[in-house]
Parts: sequence; C-alpha cells; structure tokens
Amino acid sequence: MTAAAAARFGIRDILLASRPVSWINTGLPFLAAAFEQVRGLDAAVILGTLYFLIPYNILLYGVNDLFDYESDIRNPRKQSLEGGLVAPSHARALWLAIAATNLPFLVVLGFLGGPVAAIALVITVLVALAYSAPPLRTKERPFLDSCTSALHFVLPAVCGFLVTGRPLGELPWPVLGAFAAWGIASHAIGAIQDIEYDRAAGIGSIATVLGGRATAWVSLAGYAIAVAVAFTVEAPWGPIAAVALASYLLLPLMVLLRTDEPQARRAWRSFMQLNIPVGFIISHELLRSWSVTKFEPWELLTGAAIAVAGWTLVNTLLIRWTTRPRTPAGATMAGATVDALPPLTVVVPCRNEAARLPAALASLVAQRYPGDLRVLVVDDGSTDGSCGVATTGLAALGDRATVITAPAKPEGWSGKGWAVATGVRVAGTDLVLTLDADTSLEPDGASMLVRQLQATRADLVSGVTRYAMPTLGEQVAMPGYPMLLFGFVPAWVPALANGRPAALAFSYGPIELVRREAYLATGGHAATPGTHREDVDLARTFATAGLRVHTTHAAGIGVTRHFTSAGEVAASWSRILPAYTGGSVAVALVMLAGEAAAWVLPLVLPFAALALAPDRLALTLVPLAALVAARIALVVTQRQPLRTVVLHPLTVVVTLAAQVAAIGALVAGSTPEWRGRSMPDLAAPHAPGVKP
Repeated sequence: MTAAAAARFGIRDILLASRPVSWINTGLPFLAAAFEQVRGLDAAVILGTLYFLIPYNILLYGVNDLFDYESDIRNPRKQSLEGGLVAPSHARALWLAIAATNLPFLVVLGFLGGPVAAIALVITVLVALAYSAPPLRTKERPFLDSCTSALHFVLPAVCGFLVTGRPLGELPWPVLGAFAAWGIASHAIGAIQDIEYDRAAGIGSIATVLGGRATAWVSLAGYAIAVAVAFTVEAPWGPIAAVALASYLLLPLMVLLRTDEPQARRAWRSFMQLNIPVGFIISHELLRSWSVTKFEPWELLTGAAIAVAGWTLVNTLLIRWTTRPRTPAGATMAGATVDALPPLTVVVPCRNEAARLPAALASLVAQRYPGDLRVLVVDDGSTDGSCGVATTGLAALGDRATVITAPAKPEGWSGKGWAVATGVRVAGTDLVLTLDADTSLEPDGASMLVRQLQATRADLVSGVTRYAMPTLGEQVAMPGYPMLLFGFVPAWVPALANGRPAALAFSYGPIELVRREAYLATGGHAATPGTHREDVDLARTFATAGLRVHTTHAAGIGVTRHFTSAGEVAASWSRILPAYTGGSVAVALVMLAGEAAAWVLPLVLPFAALALAPDRLALTLVPLAALVAARIALVVTQRQPLRTVVLHPLTVVVTLAAQVAAIGALVAGSTPEWRGRSMPDLAAPHAPGVKP
C-alpha cells in the first residue's frame, strides 16, 4: 500500500468503521457489570469501560467492514455512522490500528482480573474475529449469526463481572440470558433490511433463510423474553427497565405489519435511536439501585415536570424575542411608508380548496402593497371546482392574476411541493411569496414580509401565523400544534444565526417568501421532492447552500385555519407526526414522553401530593405554575383565545390520544393522504428531483 493510500485511511476512517453509534452498546454493559461488582470506580472499571467503548468496536466492526467490502460498496447504509468502507488495500493499516488499540488494554485487564477473566477476554476477542474473519465468518451462518452477534454485547458484561472479581458461578445468568435474547432480536431486525444486499453478495443470514416476516417473529420473541425477565428483577428498577425495553416490541411489529425493505430500514433506524433514551433510563435506574443517585420518585417526577414545563415557557419567550419584526431604515411595519417595494408574485398552491380559497384570495385582493403585486394560483389536479373559484376570486385584479394547472405530478413528489415548484418557475418576479389556500394575510402582510426580507438580507423568510379557532372544538384540539411547536422546537437558535446550523433551520409553510434566483439555484423543493415537511426541508436546503433563512413573528401578518373541527385536527396527526419525526418510532415516543412531562405531570402531581404526600404539595405547584405561564405566554404571543388555557386538560387528552394513534399508523407503515392523494412513502428513498 502506498504512502498516499495509507494517508487516506486515517483516524477518522478508523473511528467511522467502529460504528460510533454502537459504542454505548458494548461500553455500557461492561461498566454496568463492573460497577455492580465493586460499587465504585477503580482501574479495572475505568480501563475496561474505555476498552469496550472504542478499541473493541474498532476490532469488531473494522474487521467486519474489511471482509465485507465487496457487499458494502453496494449497500447505501455504509459511509455513515452505521459503518464505513474498508478496502483490502487498507488491511495493514487497520490491523495495525486494531493491535495498537486492543493489545495494551487486553494485557492490563487480563492481569487485573486474573486467569478466568483473561480467558473470558480472549474468548470475547475470538468471537468478535470469528464473526467476520475467515474461515468461520459466523455472520454468514444463519442463526449462528444472530447468536454470535448477541455475544458481542453480552460478553463485555461477562468480562465486567469477571475482571472485577465475581466468581463465574455467581454471575446473574437469567439477566445475561435476557440480554442475549435482546441481542438476538436486535441482530434479526438489522438483518431484515439487508436481505437484498446479502443475497446479491452471496452472504447467508437468518433473514436470507427465514425471510422478513419469520425473522421479525424471532425478533419479537427475543424482545418479549427480555421484557419478561426484566419484570422479575428487583423493583423498582427492574419493572421500569421492562417498560423501557417494551418499546423495542414495536420494531418487529413494523416489519410484521408491512414487510418490505424500506420499512425494515426504518425499523432499524428506530432501533439505533431507541438505544439512547432506553439506555439512559436503564442507566439511571442502575445508578439509583447503586445509591449513586438518591432521588426519590417524587423528586424525579417533580424535577422532570419543572424542567420540561419550564423549557416550554422559556422556549416560547425566546422564539417571540428572536423573531421580533425588524424594520428597515426609513420604513414602518404598519405600512405607512410610501417607499416602493420590489415586484412580488404570490403563488397559491391549490388542491381541492374550493371552500378555503375565497378568504385567502380576498385577502390578496385587499393587499396594500406599494409595488407590483401579482397572484398566481397553481391548481394541482383539483376535482371540486377550485379553478373556477380562483378565477372568480381574483377577477378584481385583472391581468395581475393568473390561474394555471400544474403538469402531472411526477412519481415521488409531494403534491404541494410540486405545485409550489411549478409556480416559482413560472413566476416572473425575483420575489415569490407562497401562501397556503387556508391562510389569509392582513392588508399589509405582504409588505411586512418583504420588509423583513430586506431588513435581514435573507433569501427565505417565513413566520408562524396565528391559528383561527372560531369553534369550541377547534379551541380544544388545535392548540396542540402551537404547544408542540413553540414549546419544544428550538426555532430561536436558527433565528439568531440566520438559519444556522442547517440541521436546525426552520420555516413555516403557510407563508414563505423566497428570492426566486436562490430557490432555483438550490433546487428548491426539487432537492427533497418526496418530503412530507416541505417547509422545514426547504429551509435546510437553503441553509446548507449557505443562504440566509429568517423566521419572523407572524401572528399579526396572517391567520391560518387548517381544520374546521376537533375531529379533523385529531386525524391530521397521522399525517403530520410521521413527517416531522422523520418516520422514526423512537423520536415519536420521546416526543410523547416530553409532552406528557410538560403538559400532564404538572396537572397530576398536586392531586397526587394531596392524597399521598401533603408535605410535597408546595413543590408540585412549581411545574403547574410553569405550565400555566407557558400557556398564557402562548395565548398572548400568538393571539389565541384566552379560554384555550382553561381548556388545556381537554387539549392534552385529544392531542396525546391522536398522537398515540399516529404512532400506531407509523408502526403499521400506513401511507398518509393529503387532499385525497396519497403522500410519498416515508420509508422509501426519495425519487430523483424532476424539474417542472
């Protein structure tokens, strides 16, 4: 291997090959077992944890990637945190890295633990090598692949006990067996998504033999065993761990309810993400069982409620402050200035919006815009006469209004994204404002948005409009959306930094003002044609390209009425939740837990304190005060009806119930619909962009 080739395979490549997202899966078992034995930190605990955190994974996954190179180059999951590509030309560099990082730890740990521990360490290394290296390559031997994969996680725990002095006969074998069942189940889930690539490469696995459905049943059984055994462990940490582990049962269910590779890939991504919160819960309960932390349940619940409810209050206020309107020199936000503004085209994407269009179009006709304002309605295959409604509603604008029909939507595109992309391309002005058909602008709304774009020198400006809630049902159900958005989304971070970092860039779909040249240069919606969250992904596309993205306070700019009843609001979560969680069950569950801590715990704790611990009542009133303050702040900043604060308990019941149903749809892999048209499959790769 040449020096140049060796230079291309450096520390970053080695770390990438070690699967950083999996470090905790091997490091934590050793730490937990070792700490359980010594109840403290000594040289063996610290060195062993460091070894199984990184060097062991370099050995385990580096060898795997080296001998799987031919199949990995065809696997789209590689070259990410899930693994790298290790070419045969880099074999010498890899083996040197493995030897340099593994041997010193193994020698020291074997010396500290004694003969039995040394033998366990050697077996652990041999099992890791045998998994991928010839001649055994147990990963290609069906059923043995899942069993040896599970040992990669169980053996570090065994070593943790033995290195710190526990006799072999006193190991907690039922718990280790449950851990092995969890490992077998997890490997099975991962194997399902690779059936196509493994078969193409001639690699055998439990999934290539059994097929997706049968392998999912194996996974379900393994997770069920782990949950059942955890329930038998000493309370309270055993049952708490069992409840946390029960979330893994959803993963094989995803495959059983919809057996295809994209769904299996989504289940695997959810597994990788679930490891973090579940690991956190189990780790915390272990710390409590060891008396490292001594928080009582009351303190934990109250502390969580204070932290999360307090965050929703702080987040709401920060968003309001960072998105405050900025006035260009010589202009006024009320629109009193007569300074001319650049020509503007308002694009209204439309599909079966006959009932909503009149209000939106009337607000455009009434705009007091000091410049050339044109309106372009882009119909996306409506069947309810929306085109005629649009033509009638814009008649007063004469030749400044146009109604067109978008070309047939290419496969893989979302309907709204295609309609907007068509409109922006047809528009003849540098500035283009997209306005949803269920949103109405205040008379100076367009002017205010353009002035915000000028003041911030942004390429994309949007704002969260206020929500219209004229009926009692809407006042009960609709606040769940702004409660989630303003309470949990850190939109103030990119608001302070013009859309940076790109991963947090934010935009709100009902009103988005863009520079047409920037939109076309980045690809606009064509960059993510199949997304269900056109607004956020458009902002991230702009930010990734180095363009400025700005969010402005828009409660006084426009009003949106997405739905007209509590039932419509509740049903909408099955479309919205999968989109904004990236199709991840893990993210959805964490979101649900956060909402429960912020919205439910503050209501429940005072009553529980009155009945069970009156001396704790005063403390439990703190999260309740934070919740009430957060709801009032939302009412004031977003101009919501004051009675929505009083209706909060009903809002929580409706919102959480709807989200649970949405998670069920996510597990089932259901394809959501919008305006009578199926949305692109979230589990499938996005189709290549097709420009209109």
